[in-house]
Amino acid sequence: MSKKLLAIILSVVLAFSVFCFPVGACVQIESVNIENTFNMCLDVLIHRILTVLNVFWPGYDGDWDKIEDYRTDNFYKGESKFDKNVTDASEWSLGYAGASLLEDIDVMNGEYFLAGSLEVFEGRVPKKVNDDQRVRVYAISDGVSGIAVQAVIDGFGLSRGDVQVIRARVEEYAKSKGHNIISMDVSVLHQHSCIDTLGMNIPLLSGLIINTSNAALGGLLDKYKVVKNQHFMENLFEKTTDCVISAIENMETGDLYYGYTNIKEYMRDARDPVSFDENLHRLRFVPDDGSKETWILQGSMHCTGMGAGPDELTADYPYYIEKTINEKVGANVVYVIGAELAIKQERELTDGENTTDIENIEAYGYALADKAMKINNDIKLQPVLNVAHKEVYLNVDNGILTLAAREDILNAIIVKDGFKYVLVTEIGYMELGNKVGIFMCPGEFDPMLIFGGPESGDAAWTGDSWDYAPVKDFSDAEYIMVYGLCNDQAGYVLRDNEYHSLIGENEEVNIISRTAGAVFTTEFDILLKSVK
Repeated sequence: MSKKLLAIILSVVLAFSVFCFPVGACVQIESVNIENTFNMCLDVLIHRILTVLNVFWPGYDGDWDKIEDYRTDNFYKGESKFDKNVTDASEWSLGYAGASLLEDIDVMNGEYFLAGSLEVFEGRVPKKVNDDQRVRVYAISDGVSGIAVQAVIDGFGLSRGDVQVIRARVEEYAKSKGHNIISMDVSVLHQHSCIDTLGMNIPLLSGLIINTSNAALGGLLDKYKVVKNQHFMENLFEKTTDCVISAIENMETGDLYYGYTNIKEYMRDARDPVSFDENLHRLRFVPDDGSKETWILQGSMHCTGMGAGPDELTADYPYYIEKTINEKVGANVVYVIGAELAIKQERELTDGENTTDIENIEAYGYALADKAMKINNDIKLQPVLNVAHKEVYLNVDNGILTLAAREDILNAIIVKDGFKYVLVTEIGYMELGNKVGIFMCPGEFDPMLIFGGPESGDAAWTGDSWDYAPVKDFSDAEYIMVYGLCNDQAGYVLRDNEYHSLIGENEEVNIISRTAGAVFTTEFDILLKSVK
């Protein structure tokens, strides 16, 4: 079911619960057209209803901290100051590990829901498996700063609470072995046709009704709670932790290179104003002993080749990028999603009316792999690693997502500020070789926040201006990459003045905070200034 349709259904259902609301509380009519005004007034109605529900409906938020009492667990701050010097001890080392998340799992037994579409009445279960759903991990060090680890998971998204589970298990190993892990990041590739790892792809109506009733009854209906498959999640935690440990144990010295290639012809922006990173980026690690290389690729396209309707499981084009490079070059591959707001695949790469979705996905992956293998502008990076993270607080004004978190559907980190809810998430920034800057972004960022784009003004929905510099300007790195959906699925992140309405665009249903763009931009500026 589409996000727009879901929003409309929720709107109609909830509208019967209230008597009236003041039109004047919406927006100034002269700033937008009539349709926009109607949609945004409806937003106010939905917001007020959901605010009441979140305050008075019983939920599982009794253990949530008050904002003044919140203390961070399993958070890696990284370095307090960046050191850009090469020393006698400086040398790159990198380790890789990967594993299947489907091994020993019967994904077609009706107990596992596919991600990618919000389903009100029933979940979408797989009836065909086209390829694999995996986790891939690399660990990297410059020999001086400590070890930075990134796990990349095939899935729709991962809440920060689940990221913390992985970090806690890794921490036990790190302490016992004396490893200095300064950064432990978990990214997701946002495939729309993998087993759900977020929780929003369960049957939402039954989830809200049963989970709320269970909370009101003090847990009497625990065994009937509707949540994402816990067996699958435990398998994910276990496999990811094992891969992190293996990647660290497999680290070997070598050289690190950066290169990129333009792939604009394979991308399109489905949302105005149009703006996106046109490049496929590659970090290439070459071991000193001549063993298998590891390539870290970053592109910015949604993994939506199968669409939201079919009941087929696929890890989408990243799987076929990896498969092709494995076969033709013999390199390990870790693909990372970038700032992907509404960036879609240009899918028509095969001929014939009878071409299947999976054939299009394969062709797309092969084409991108070919572009990656032909990158010829590599530069060698000095062995200098710097990384830092910062927690960020977002005022939650999307009552749909708050309700999902309160009813134990999402494992978000939320604190209470009076009657309001605040999402505690995080950002990060890493530099490699004093040349490459990597912004680690929770959720699905509008590329304009990072790279800039068309001026707002009259083009903006609200008519307001956007007075913030692009995040890339906060870095003095020559090349900029983005690791999206990193350490949290904090929803879509827009420029504040580009927010439409819950039923105006698909993205708005998954926006946690309408002011997230300004908050994240400001916090990135603070973070980078703090380490200079």
